[in-house]
Amino acid sequence: MNKISSVISLLRVQQWYKNIIIFLGLTFGLHLLSVESIFVSILGFAALCLITSSGYIRNDIIDLQQDKIHPEKCKRPLPSGQITLKNAHVMFLVTISLGLLLSFYLDLLFGVFMTVLIINTEIYSRITKNIVFLDVFVIGINFVIRAVSGIVLINASISPWIILGVFFVALFLGFMKRKSEIITLKSSAGSHRKVLRHYTKISLNISVFISAMTIIAIFTIYSVIGPSDELNQQIFDDGRLILTVPFIVFIILRQLYLSKINHILIQKNEFYKDKLTAIAIISYSIFTLILLYTDFYSNFILTNL
Repeated sequence: MNKISSVISLLRVQQWYKNIIIFLGLTFGLHLLSVESIFVSILGFAALCLITSSGYIRNDIIDLQQDKIHPEKCKRPLPSGQITLKNAHVMFLVTISLGLLLSFYLDLLFGVFMTVLIINTEIYSRITKNIVFLDVFVIGINFVIRAVSGIVLINASISPWIILGVFFVALFLGFMKRKSEIITLKSSAGSHRKVLRHYTKISLNISVFISAMTIIAIFTIYSVIGPSDELNQQIFDDGRLILTVPFIVFIILRQLYLSKINHILIQKNEFYKDKLTAIAIISYSIFTLILLYTDFYSNFILTNL
């Protein structure tokens, strides 16, 4: 691995896809046709990527000794020695500084949310990652902060059901990863991550199932309610988004299957690389945009019912 690849790996550029969540307010708040909102959101995305990368670097620094004994994480730039501890500290300071400067430049409240995200990530790295269930809940809160920050950045209005959905999606993915770690690491799981000593495969199966069913319930309810405006009034009263529920159900069921067989993509938290999952996510996204931003539903669906 060359120097550039090592830096990219340390920054976890491959994990930046998680920050797409910042565009939820832009999309479901019906601001996607606003050039100004798109531009600001893209800058917010960049700031969020810098902040989250600094969090990954910080966590790698703290977990350095534990990662050295992990069968996969020992190959990362820091535990493998490709990047020195000193350089990792420098990269941490640079990314967090640039991220905060850009955040507060864009919007004061957005900067506050990014600061809270940093604090919450640090608390996770130091304390809550070792507390059973709370470790995954804190990850869920981090994703909620990312979603809400995108909303306040463009002064959008969005249903609390979406925020609740984000939280449970994070729980779902988090519990699946914990389960995969227990299966993959077996007897050495507790040595790599202390909290894994307290999880069992049964408890995680139950947690994954509850999270999955809750996600389906939340998105079904939201699909009926639909997006709301600044006065919390329904923009659509025809339940058009109900047509997207089958996509959500398929995506969830597909992840449950991949988790059951402990697929490598679940282990790496890269579910989006699964072809069927990717097709379903892309199809869901396109169909949702059509329903939200065009008259397709009222002109073609309702008229033919």
